[in-house]
Amino acid sequence: GSLAELVPVLRGLSEKVSARLKKSGIAGRTVVLKLKTQDFKLRTRNRQLGDPTRLADRIFQTGLDLLRRETDGTKFRLLGIGVSDLSDDGKADPPDLIDVQSRKRAMAETAIDELRDKFGRKAVETGYTFGKGRAANPPEPLED
Repeated sequence: GSLAELVPVLRGLSEKVSARLKKSGIAGRTVVLKLKTQDFKLRTRNRQLGDPTRLADRIFQTGLDLLRRETDGTKFRLLGIGVSDLSDDGKADPPDLIDVQSRKRAMAETAIDELRDKFGRKAVETGYTFGKGRAANPPEPLED
């Protein structure tokens, strides 16, 4: 699909990876993007980060940068994202002195995680994933 079609999928997968990392108390230093083309050729791209991460936003943004380099009109049948070079999460995601917004994004993600833990995964959607799949599963009409 096109980049616009792949972005919500990438965001959703990044959130799942992040949730598993947080639950396990680990972080990854390398973000790995896997793409399978229509003719079943596998493309794997990775980027090493300065510090390990367990944040969905950081995984997603890194994966998105890698994905943008691969969207040349090729059709993909599979998209995956993960992390490698795992470590304990104690040194993950230190405050960034250059990107002052990173702390705010991390705090927002923590708040979203807490709401999802309490009310379920679908309690909070991000702008990237909001409404994904609703066309296939429209809400039931209200009855009078």
